[in-house]
Amino acid sequence: MSAPSDYFAISEFLAQAANNDAGLWEELESRGALTTAWSAVRGFGDCYPGPAPPVSATSADEALRWLRRWRRREMAAIAYRDLAGLAAVEETLAHLSDFADAAIRCAYEHAWAATALRFGQPRDSAGNPLPLVVVGMGKLGGGELNFSSDIDLVFLFPEGGETDHAAPVSNDEFFIRLGQQLIHLLAKATVDGFVFRVDMRLRPFGDSGPLACSFAAFEDYLLQHGRDWERYAWVKARAIVGAAHYAELFANAVRPFVFRRYLDFGVFESLREMKGLIEKQVTRRDLQDDIKLGPGGIREIEFIVQALQLIRGGQDARLQAPGLLAVLPRLAGGRLLPESTISELAHAYRHLRVLENRLQMLRDAQVHQLPANTDDRQRLATAMGAADWQQLLRALDRERAVVRGHFAALALGAADETRAAPAANATPETAFHEATEAARLLEEFRGGPRIRRLDATGERRLNALLASMLPAIGQQVPQQQLVLLLRVLQILEAIGQRSSYFALLVENQLARRRFIELCSASDFLAKQMAAFPLLLDELLDERLFAQTATATEMAADLEERLVRIDAADDERVHEALCQFKNAAQFRVAVADLSGRLPLMQVSDRLTDIAGLIVEQAMRLAWRQMVAQFGTPSCGAGAARRAVRICALGYGKLGGLELGYASDLDLVFLHDSSGEQQETTAPQAVDNQVFFIRLAQRILHLLSMHSAAGRLYEVDVRLRPSGKGGMLITGIEAFREYQRSEAWTWEHQALLHARAVAGDPELRARFQELRMEVVTQFVRRDQLRGDVRSMRERMRRELDKSGPGEFDLKQGAGGIADIEFLAQYWALLHAARWPPVAFYSDTIRQLESLASAALVTQEVVDQLINAYRAYRSRGHHRSLRDEVARVPDSEFAAERAAVTRIWQATFDGSDV
Repeated sequence: MSAPSDYFAISEFLAQAANNDAGLWEELESRGALTTAWSAVRGFGDCYPGPAPPVSATSADEALRWLRRWRRREMAAIAYRDLAGLAAVEETLAHLSDFADAAIRCAYEHAWAATALRFGQPRDSAGNPLPLVVVGMGKLGGGELNFSSDIDLVFLFPEGGETDHAAPVSNDEFFIRLGQQLIHLLAKATVDGFVFRVDMRLRPFGDSGPLACSFAAFEDYLLQHGRDWERYAWVKARAIVGAAHYAELFANAVRPFVFRRYLDFGVFESLREMKGLIEKQVTRRDLQDDIKLGPGGIREIEFIVQALQLIRGGQDARLQAPGLLAVLPRLAGGRLLPESTISELAHAYRHLRVLENRLQMLRDAQVHQLPANTDDRQRLATAMGAADWQQLLRALDRERAVVRGHFAALALGAADETRAAPAANATPETAFHEATEAARLLEEFRGGPRIRRLDATGERRLNALLASMLPAIGQQVPQQQLVLLLRVLQILEAIGQRSSYFALLVENQLARRRFIELCSASDFLAKQMAAFPLLLDELLDERLFAQTATATEMAADLEERLVRIDAADDERVHEALCQFKNAAQFRVAVADLSGRLPLMQVSDRLTDIAGLIVEQAMRLAWRQMVAQFGTPSCGAGAARRAVRICALGYGKLGGLELGYASDLDLVFLHDSSGEQQETTAPQAVDNQVFFIRLAQRILHLLSMHSAAGRLYEVDVRLRPSGKGGMLITGIEAFREYQRSEAWTWEHQALLHARAVAGDPELRARFQELRMEVVTQFVRRDQLRGDVRSMRERMRRELDKSGPGEFDLKQGAGGIADIEFLAQYWALLHAARWPPVAFYSDTIRQLESLASAALVTQEVVDQLINAYRAYRSRGHHRSLRDEVARVPDSEFAAERAAVTRIWQATFDGSDV
């Protein structure tokens, strides 16, 4: 299409606009190549011949006339660009929203001037002038307004008071009068038409509430009267006037109301209720062909996106955005929507929105129903690029079928019998082997204080969940039924304060099945879910039982979690770190129990998790300390440089052998040196002061308790000079200590040390230092006696073996004996064969000794096999929350072999 008649044949609105405004068509053609709305490019008013007179000199009638003529030209330009294919649908929606914003602000200026002239300016208690905050809702709030839409507005103002007039009025009255004038300027129908129909029904208490509401009254309304459908509405809220004031209100009231800190799967219930009301309306009014409200229409896509925003927006700040097309790509992920679903929904949404706009461009009418008139059908088909009406319908039906399918899968996925409210006193099925005891457990559970405090919604969800779970528990082998039931009930009691977690399990049959499976497999996993209900979210991820994340994937997951939150909010950062750790360890445990992850990889993954967290804790602490004290530096003049730090992991962290409940042995190093060592702040402090506070902050972040739990127990006693030493040491001082003062046990510990976080160059320097010490400065003449006496002392003090028991770690012939053997041999031979000390883990140290023929392969194989068997048994006992002791009848051969090798090494001649 190129001739005016082509466009006029499609759009009566465009034809009428050109007929009423001489020169409009030429202006459209000359400016049609613009890629943004006229009002955005030229400033409001410049697109209309003859700029608006100053606000103070503009009468209400002049403002009414001017706004409407401006609206006609702006909408004509938008329609022209859309129909000519010069603007994608995103541009058209943005242009329409930009114009609405500009028109609202223009009308606001006129209304403010007139109202203030009559009543004076509203003031707060300190005498400061107050604005009206105009909040755009719905598609306007989302920046995706359609062509002939009305606009949903809410009027708010910061606080009560009165105006500064000789005859003052209350702020409430002033803002109500101002709002009335603003609506009049936008919505009054004149011979020139109107600007926008204004809908105020989303304000507190709807039509029965005051037109303008103070912040305090609004917050009180949300707390006492806010309903689920209003959470959906306020997802799309955006301040058009008074954005700075609204930002504070959003943080204090709107965000906590809309985006809950916990996962809120209860939104599906309200979603189904709202959808049911719409379906009744569709049926009653015969709206099956309504592209907005009908099956597979725009509203269903909006519901999908908004529901996921409400569920996860409290955890992911990226979802706290009002625009659907902006949020939709951010929903990709294992627990949200597959990429294919997002692509299909985005395509359907764009198609439906183009159709909606072009339907409304026919006559600038707010319609969503497909036309019945043959001429209008052909016009719409032509506008959509379809050969005829049937082709348009086929394309539309394909898109709506896709939307219906995805909406049903998300919102209607739970089985009807699960969502139905069963009898309040659900009891065990006859399949329970010990039905009486099971009934007693259930009765005791229902009598618990948390369950008794459930509201009606929570009780309904719990009843539905028990009705679906009890038969599944009853299908277990008789010996496991009561154990499993008790674990399940303990979790349900722990999460009772957040009944939305009940909703998660009610809504998702796969999650329920996985929940039962994991509770059956491990008391450790059950206790983890009870302590950290957010782990239930992991049950929704299809990758949970299919694959185990690599170190790189875990690092990406942690970075993604941190991107979702405000990095300046220390509490949220710590919470994100805790949630990452709990989720990552949970996944490792699932893989461990299922046999998908060998023992050594279990330890590797747990060690990777700790390393990532230590790195992030160091970054956060560094950022905080630098903001307070400046950056530590050393040297003078041109030689001045920034100081670097790193963290060393000792023990299980350094040796890549972490367990599920291991603490972290950490030592911190820096490379500050020279006479001038201070920070760069105007009020500089000595670097040592900075380092002490930095280390204290890191340790606090790692070990502090919060609502999300604690990251790790941290032990720093392995630093030079132990408890009496500095929390963070210069690398040269560390070298000197290791060379001249360290005890043999400290050199043993150094074998299991590894730089785990911090500056890469400093980490490399530490590795060089480590090899230098263990190869050149070990006192080998007393090595055997030192190692033997240390091990004997540990065995006396730490061996927990009782009668008929074997302590896997400290018992004779156990893990510690194998570790001491590997350390002794590595330190003994490192001077003439350094590779034996290169690795920090026990198994590779032993393998290096065998490769160099320093210990026989047979001996090394016996030790490695026993070591793996002990550690595997210990891992699985930990997962069942059992101590690391077993009957002494277990591992008899392994213990005997290790003991023989120990005696041959330390009581006879080396193996």
